[in-house]
Amino acid sequence: MGMKRMIAGCALAAIVAGLAFAAWVTKDIQARGPGEGERVRVVVGEGAGFAVVLRDLEARGLVRRAWTLKLFARVTGEDRRVRRGTYEFEKGTAPVDILRAMVRGDVLAFLVTVPEGFNVWQVAGAFDSAGVDSVALFATVTDAELARELAVPGPTLEGYLFPDTYRVPFGSTPREVAEHMVARAHDAWDDDHERRTRELGLSRHQVVTLASIVEAEARVAEERPTIAAVYHNRLKKGMRLEADPTVAYAMGGFRGRLFYKDLEIDSPYNTYRRAGLPPGPICNPGRASIEAALHPAEGVAALYFVARGDGRHVFSSNLRDHNAAVRDARRNNAARRSSNGK
Repeated sequence: MGMKRMIAGCALAAIVAGLAFAAWVTKDIQARGPGEGERVRVVVGEGAGFAVVLRDLEARGLVRRAWTLKLFARVTGEDRRVRRGTYEFEKGTAPVDILRAMVRGDVLAFLVTVPEGFNVWQVAGAFDSAGVDSVALFATVTDAELARELAVPGPTLEGYLFPDTYRVPFGSTPREVAEHMVARAHDAWDDDHERRTRELGLSRHQVVTLASIVEAEARVAEERPTIAAVYHNRLKKGMRLEADPTVAYAMGGFRGRLFYKDLEIDSPYNTYRRAGLPPGPICNPGRASIEAALHPAEGVAALYFVARGDGRHVFSSNLRDHNAAVRDARRNNAARRSSNGK
């Protein structure tokens, strides 16, 4: 009887000790260490074992007792679920929070917003803040072979780099950025878009090209369908589009004031000299401009429009009224500049 009590007592003591040890390990990995706001980057490479990751965390002062985190991770199976990437932690972060961030894949990332209407030159520069080299990204988005691989019907990715806000993991390659943007564009093009495109007798590439011109022209959201209607009307009549933004694109994305001599530039993108749509998009249109190109305003007979100088346009159905609107716009713009000069 005494022996049984002794064994039971030892077993109970072992259980209590085990529970105490587990509680201590849990407390240890949950404890925040001393920090001072310093942030440390840790890179988990492809195929890096958890032991290697732990040594790096310990060497960088993020984990005091690596063995307790190793034990916890092994018991929970999280040592096999750590994701590769670059992470950034504040010194003093609890070890268990570091582990779980790595399991979730909360890699160091930057938010980059690409506005509607950015062209390939502007898109390439937009990701500089995320550490993506703009020269390399430009070379990538203008690579004809990549365009074919990504099912983009053009020599570059222009028009298919979807405007949006992107979460860019640190260390992303130009190709990864381009693939992500094109995938977003493909996802945004749905069955309704495809059906409407067939109804118009156009290809997707033509719709995106037209939408890019609408995007470049529109400054007020509600005018997009009307601007699209003007271009649809001109295409139906076989008129040249005579869209200033296409000339600017032919000049390498020039954003200054155009002169009459610029309209004579010899380029397939110059819609003052070439009939029909240009060979491809001149920027990357957003959803609203694509919808406008697919669903132009109904009952609009206008063939011309001119900017008023306040973001809006005056639309005309004949050349006489258009010329009068141009003269009015010039007078108003001159008066506005004179007033600002005072």
